[in-house]
Amino acid sequence: MDATFHHVAIAVKDMDSMITFYRDCLGFSINWEKPAYSGMEFGKVVALEGAMAHVAMLSGYGMHLELFHYFEPPGLDRGVPRMCDFGYTHFALTIKSLEDIYSRLVEAGTAFNSPPQNLRPGVWAVYMNDPEGNTIELVQYDDT
Repeated sequence: MDATFHHVAIAVKDMDSMITFYRDCLGFSINWEKPAYSGMEFGKVVALEGAMAHVAMLSGYGMHLELFHYFEPPGLDRGVPRMCDFGYTHFALTIKSLEDIYSRLVEAGTAFNSPPQNLRPGVWAVYMNDPEGNTIELVQYDDT
Protein backbone atom coordinates (compact mmCIF):
# COMPACT_ATOMS: atom_id res chain seq x y z
CA MET A 1 0.00 0.00 0.00
CA ASP A 2 1.32 3.42 -0.93
CA ALA A 3 0.13 5.65 1.92
CA THR A 4 1.29 8.44 4.21
CA PHE A 5 0.09 9.55 7.63
CA HIS A 6 -2.47 12.39 7.53
CA HIS A 7 -4.22 12.98 10.87
CA VAL A 8 -5.51 11.83 14.23
CA ALA A 9 -9.18 12.54 15.04
CA ILE A 10 -10.85 13.08 18.40
CA ALA A 11 -14.59 13.34 19.12
CA VAL A 12 -15.00 16.12 21.69
CA LYS A 13 -17.67 17.36 24.09
CA ASP A 14 -16.73 21.07 24.03
CA MET A 15 -15.22 22.25 20.75
CA ASP A 16 -14.40 25.76 21.98
CA SER A 17 -12.38 24.61 25.00
CA MET A 18 -10.57 21.95 22.97
CA ILE A 19 -9.62 24.39 20.19
CA THR A 20 -8.46 26.86 22.83
CA PHE A 21 -6.29 24.20 24.50
CA TYR A 22 -4.68 22.85 21.33
CA ARG A 23 -4.22 26.31 19.78
CA ASP A 24 -3.27 28.42 22.80
CA CYS A 25 -1.53 25.90 25.08
CA LEU A 26 0.12 23.58 22.55
CA GLY A 27 0.52 25.96 19.60
CA PHE A 28 -1.55 24.21 16.93
CA SER A 29 -3.10 26.37 14.21
CA ILE A 30 -6.54 25.99 12.64
CA ASN A 31 -6.36 24.92 8.98
CA TRP A 32 -10.10 24.96 8.45
CA GLU A 33 -13.36 24.71 10.35
CA LYS A 34 -16.89 23.61 9.38
CA PRO A 35 -19.46 24.53 12.07
CA ALA A 36 -22.24 22.23 10.76
CA TYR A 37 -20.80 19.50 8.53
CA SER A 38 -23.35 16.96 7.29
CA GLY A 39 -24.55 15.15 4.20
CA MET A 40 -25.33 11.64 3.03
CA GLU A 41 -21.69 10.89 2.13
CA PHE A 42 -20.45 12.05 5.54
CA GLY A 43 -23.05 9.89 7.28
CA LYS A 44 -21.97 6.89 5.20
CA VAL A 45 -18.24 7.30 5.78
CA VAL A 46 -18.67 7.58 9.58
CA ALA A 47 -21.47 4.96 9.62
CA LEU A 48 -23.86 7.36 11.37
CA GLU A 49 -27.00 8.06 9.34
CA GLY A 50 -27.99 11.73 9.60
CA ALA A 51 -24.66 12.72 11.18
CA MET A 52 -23.97 16.40 11.72
CA ALA A 53 -20.86 17.72 13.41
CA HIS A 54 -18.76 20.80 14.03
CA VAL A 55 -15.38 19.81 12.53
CA ALA A 56 -12.03 21.57 12.81
CA MET A 57 -8.67 20.55 11.32
CA LEU A 58 -5.65 21.77 13.24
CA SER A 59 -1.96 21.43 12.43
CA GLY A 60 1.25 21.51 14.42
CA TYR A 61 4.30 19.41 15.25
CA GLY A 62 4.34 18.02 11.71
CA MET A 63 0.86 16.50 12.04
CA HIS A 64 -2.83 17.26 11.64
CA LEU A 65 -5.41 16.89 14.41
CA GLU A 66 -9.11 16.73 13.48
CA LEU A 67 -11.67 17.57 16.15
CA PHE A 68 -15.34 16.52 15.84
CA HIS A 69 -18.23 17.68 18.01
CA TYR A 70 -21.26 15.64 16.94
CA PHE A 71 -24.69 17.27 17.16
CA GLU A 72 -26.38 14.25 15.56
CA PRO A 73 -26.17 11.69 16.93
CA PRO A 74 -24.85 13.03 20.24
CA GLY A 75 -21.76 11.28 21.55
CA LEU A 76 -21.56 9.05 24.61
CA ASP A 77 -18.94 9.34 27.33
CA ARG A 78 -16.83 6.16 27.33
CA GLY A 79 -15.08 7.01 30.59
CA VAL A 80 -11.35 7.28 31.07
CA PRO A 81 -9.47 4.22 29.80
CA ARG A 82 -6.24 3.05 31.37
CA MET A 83 -3.10 2.90 29.21
CA CYS A 84 -3.35 -0.93 29.22
CA ASP A 85 -6.96 -1.02 27.95
CA PHE A 86 -7.47 -2.01 24.30
CA GLY A 87 -7.69 0.64 21.60
CA TYR A 88 -6.26 4.13 21.23
CA THR A 89 -4.18 5.19 24.24
CA HIS A 90 -2.34 8.37 23.22
CA PHE A 91 -0.52 10.30 20.53
CA ALA A 92 2.97 11.75 20.96
CA LEU A 93 4.50 15.09 20.05
CA THR A 94 8.27 15.44 19.72
CA ILE A 95 9.28 18.71 21.33
CA LYS A 96 12.33 20.66 22.44
CA SER A 97 12.66 22.20 25.92
CA LEU A 98 10.40 19.70 27.70
CA GLU A 99 10.97 21.27 31.12
CA ASP A 100 9.92 24.73 29.85
CA ILE A 101 6.76 23.44 28.17
CA TYR A 102 5.93 21.24 31.17
CA SER A 103 6.25 24.22 33.58
CA ARG A 104 4.12 26.46 31.35
CA LEU A 105 1.39 23.81 31.02
CA VAL A 106 1.39 23.06 34.78
CA GLU A 107 0.87 26.79 35.43
CA ALA A 108 -2.06 26.69 32.95
CA GLY A 109 -3.66 23.85 34.95
CA THR A 110 -2.90 20.94 32.62
CA ALA A 111 -3.07 17.51 34.29
CA PHE A 112 0.04 15.29 34.04
CA ASN A 113 0.64 11.71 35.20
CA SER A 114 4.05 12.70 36.59
CA PRO A 115 6.85 15.20 36.05
CA PRO A 116 9.05 14.48 32.98
CA GLN A 117 10.86 11.15 33.25
CA ASN A 118 14.22 10.10 31.79
CA LEU A 119 13.18 6.88 30.01
CA ARG A 120 16.68 6.10 28.74
CA PRO A 121 19.80 8.15 27.98
CA GLY A 122 18.77 11.15 25.88
CA VAL A 123 15.02 10.47 25.99
CA TRP A 124 12.66 12.38 28.29
CA ALA A 125 8.87 11.94 28.29
CA VAL A 126 5.74 12.96 30.13
CA TYR A 127 2.07 12.06 29.68
CA MET A 128 -0.58 14.75 30.00
CA ASN A 129 -4.33 15.04 29.53
CA ASP A 130 -6.20 17.52 27.38
CA PRO A 131 -9.31 19.15 28.92
CA GLU A 132 -11.44 16.11 28.09
CA GLY A 133 -9.00 13.48 29.38
CA ASN A 134 -7.35 12.40 26.10
CA THR A 135 -3.73 11.45 26.71
CA ILE A 136 -0.86 13.16 24.91
CA GLU A 137 2.80 12.22 25.30
CA LEU A 138 5.41 14.96 25.07
CA VAL A 139 8.80 13.48 24.24
CA GLN A 140 12.21 15.11 23.96
CA TYR A 141 15.17 13.43 22.23
CA ASP A 142 18.37 15.15 23.37
CA ASP A 143 20.27 14.16 20.21
CA THR A 144 17.89 15.93 17.79
